[in-house]
Order: sequence, then C-alpha cells, then structure tokens
Amino acid sequence: MADSITVLQAQVGILDPHVVNDNADSLNVLNALFEPLVLRGPQGYRPCLATSWHLTEDARTWTFQLRPDVTFHDGASLAVEDVVASVDRARAADVGGVLGTEGLFHSYLGDMTLEMLDRHAVRMTTAEPMADLLDLLVDIPILPASRMREPLRHPVGSGPFRLRDRSEQELVMVAHADHWRARPAPFNEVTWRTESDPVLRLERLRRAEADLVTNLTHEAVSRIQDRDPALPVIAPSHVCTVFMCNLRQGVCTDSRVRQALNFGFDHQSLIDRAAHGAAQPLNGPLTPRHMGHDPDLAPYPHDPVRARRLLADAGYGGGMDLVLDVPAELPDEAELLAALLSEQYARIGIETRIRVHHDRPAYAQRVKAKDIHDACCFDSSPLSSFRSLREKFHAGVQGPWWLGYRNGQVDRLLSRAWATVDYSQRQALYRQAYRHLHADPPWIYLYHHANRWAVSPRLAHWRPTMAGLIDLT
Repeated sequence: MADSITVLQAQVGILDPHVVNDNADSLNVLNALFEPLVLRGPQGYRPCLATSWHLTEDARTWTFQLRPDVTFHDGASLAVEDVVASVDRARAADVGGVLGTEGLFHSYLGDMTLEMLDRHAVRMTTAEPMADLLDLLVDIPILPASRMREPLRHPVGSGPFRLRDRSEQELVMVAHADHWRARPAPFNEVTWRTESDPVLRLERLRRAEADLVTNLTHEAVSRIQDRDPALPVIAPSHVCTVFMCNLRQGVCTDSRVRQALNFGFDHQSLIDRAAHGAAQPLNGPLTPRHMGHDPDLAPYPHDPVRARRLLADAGYGGGMDLVLDVPAELPDEAELLAALLSEQYARIGIETRIRVHHDRPAYAQRVKAKDIHDACCFDSSPLSSFRSLREKFHAGVQGPWWLGYRNGQVDRLLSRAWATVDYSQRQALYRQAYRHLHADPPWIYLYHHANRWAVSPRLAHWRPTMAGLIDLT
C-alpha cells in the first residue's frame, strides 16, 4: 500500500461536526477527523470511544465506559467532560441543520440528563424509553470540551487523521500518530481534492492523479471498460426515493387511493428510465440495510386493473386529479419521476399536474410545514429505522416529516419497540410495523438507488461503510 492516497469529491469543505447533515462528501471528511462513542455495524453496534455500555430494563438509563487511552489531535486526553460537552452542543435547541434538520437532536435528547460518574464513565437518562439511543449517538462526534467554541477554525478530534493543511479546493490530512489504535490506517497521508465533474473525476483517476473517486454518475461508470485502471465499486444505498402522500387532506387520505398509486406504475420501467437500471424497487419505507426491513415482502406489482378497481371503490371511477410537488434537485431526477408517473397514471384514469420547486432548502421547509399538494417527491435518508419511523409515521409523535399518517397498530408496535431492550425482539417489532406500512402505504414506494465509486488497482479491496461512506481505516 502506498504511503499516501488522494480522494476526489464534488466538495471537500469541513462542516460543523454537530450540524445534522446527510451529504456523503462532507461526512467522509468528518469521519476521518472525528469519532463518536459507538459505530453502527451490520447486526447492531460496535465500540469506538466507548468500550462498553449498559441499558436498564426500562430502556431509559444508559451507562457508558469510555476508552482510557484516547488522545485528541491537540494532545489532550479524552475525559467524560468532552462527552458531556459534545452531546450538549449537538442537542442544543439552536444548533443548525441542513434541509430541515435543525434542532433534530434537541427533539430527541433535549430532556435527557447526563451524569459524570468518574473520569471515564457517563450516564445518560432519557425522558422516555429510547432503546435506540445508539442510533443517535453514532452521529454525534466527540470533540475536546476546550474546542467547542471554534470547532471549524481549528478542527480537532480523535479520528485516524488530523488536519495539516486546508484550502478551498484541498484538504491534506496526516495519520494521527497517537491514535488509540496503534496504526488505524494503512497509509500516512490522505489528500482530499475538489472536482465537480464526475466524468473528470474518473479521468483523473485514470491518469493516476487519484486513488478513489466518489459519487459517479451512470455516464461516468458506463465509460469503465474491461482492463480499465479504474475499478468500479457499486453498493446499494440506504436512501429511499419516494413520493410522500398528504394524509391530512385531499385524495390521498383514502388508503385505497394510496394502494392504487402503488399498483398503478411499473417499477422496472421507472427504474430503467429514471435510474438507468441502477436501483432496486422498494417494498416499503426502508431498504434492506435498515433494521426491521422485511425481505419477504414483495414490492407492489404493476396491476392497472386492481388500481382502477381500488380507485372506483374510493369513489373515483370516473377519474381523479393528482397534484405532485417535486424539487428541481435532491433527488435530481424528481421532475423526470413525476413525468413518468404521470404517463403511467393516465392509463388508470388519473390526471396529474406537477409543481416544480427550484429552492431546495425552501422546499424542505415547505414539506416540514406540511404545505404540500397531494404528494411530494423526497429522498428519505436516515439509516436509522428509529428515526425514519418515528419522524414520519407515529401519529402520537407527529414528527417533522409526519404528513398525517394514522395507524394505531403501527403506533403501538413502534412504541413497544422503543421500550424493548433486546435487539432481536426490537427488530421483530419493527418488522411487524413494517408489514402494516406495506399494506397501508403512506407513501408511493419507488426505489433505492446504487451508489458508485471508482478506485485504483491498489485500492481494489476497498468497500464503503454500511452508510455508504469512506472509511480510511
């Protein structure tokens, strides 16, 4: 393995580590610099800055033992004060957010109490049962308490790399010599460079100017041929591309209409035309990477006859009007998806109108305010099933992305899951709720796409994390 590598991304800026953000380029950089208490694994969680944890049977009180041999990039040692200061900053009511996520941790953890038991032990007690607290903590990096006022001016974490040089177009990081793992990465230096064009990112890798490039488009990947020095890495995403239905007013308040909208289009045709075939149909609001996803449920089949019958039963045998809201970007194919659905829905008696919104942050705020027409295109992004299901479907919570869904069985199952300590039992409860969300769909379930990278031959064995991010260890 070479002593250094270069990564090309669309952007390489360092964002505030405590601002909720699902941009993969930003998270790739942050994950090289900072570490949380725990990491997400295929079957639960694994230690990071916490070596162990214990949850009481009421699913409210957590005790974490901290790793005693952690040194930050500035030479300071990890102590319980750093954990408390980091969590307090992340859960502050005025903390920023991206695309409608401001104050997210406050909504979950605002009433949580933290106790410093000793220098390397902390207790967290939530106001309500929260067996999935770790789902939140994986996204809260721990910084030195002394650096909390200026986390961006001098980024200091405990991650495998520390920042050496920065400019608008480039970051240079070197291995953290005092990392708690003796040698966390197989190389000593990583350079992150900006290249906005995905095709040019690939060409620069071919010219040996990079070792790993992110977020390749279909056009870029299609250029990789046999014996090409660029090796494609393709992995399914955990991001769900859907239309979220307005269940507070309008035609979608009837479950039969929502079922008809799911039966009324051809998944494969949509995937072929909008995602160039690089996606898998959804069978519900989660992907196979999510806890509680049920792989035994088939996606809704294309059944126009059944769709027409459901519409007739709902009182729309003579036709129905449907208004779709779509953003101009994120997902970038939203306008095309709406047009393709409109084309297919016309065959079952639905006349569709499309409203395009060009200000993406304002669009997110509009959806959050529940100011939409009949359905809106969205890319549901949390890998946390806890967050996805709580924020969108529980009528008792009415979270930021809840659009009026009411299903008492789903509410009861989710509430039981949040109070269930055992991971496998909690997963079973989520799966039961998932089946109800399939039968009584609050969304039009489209697909989850594939993420694409390219690597040089010397990184041929590299693979992304579960969350689709770069792990430099």
